[in-house]
Amino acid sequence: MSILARYRKPGGFRQLIQLIETSQPVKQQQLLQAVESEDPRWAQLLRDKKITPEMVLDWDESYLLVVFEHMNTRHCATILYVLGKGSLLKFQNAFTVERLNEVNRLIKEMVEPSAVELRVAHIHMLETVRYLDEEKKIALSLIDPKLDISEAA
Repeated sequence: MSILARYRKPGGFRQLIQLIETSQPVKQQQLLQAVESEDPRWAQLLRDKKITPEMVLDWDESYLLVVFEHMNTRHCATILYVLGKGSLLKFQNAFTVERLNEVNRLIKEMVEPSAVELRVAHIHMLETVRYLDEEKKIALSLIDPKLDISEAA
């Protein structure tokens, strides 16, 4: 059975891009190569629409705030810890007092997160972005039109 056979259905492109986005880099390459061997157009579309943590973290703060608000507090704290002390200051006025206190507490207790902990936080962030786009709480078409998968999904 071809890899694309199970994804050529309504919502299949969304499932496949989320699988690729949340896979380890080696697995991402393997999946993209498998897709490329079946349909080079789909492979290129997946490459063009794939979101990375670095891309998300470069977005305008107003979009990041929405993403951080909807993330698990520990994952949010992990990402903010790695970004550095000033990162929480950018968002502190937008968090509820309870959320801000919890994020602050977690950051103070945190030691340097392992690569696995950071990877898990990044995966959660990417899943949150796709969820928020699907729920129309953010619009990838406005943030970066090339990332919008509404037409492809």
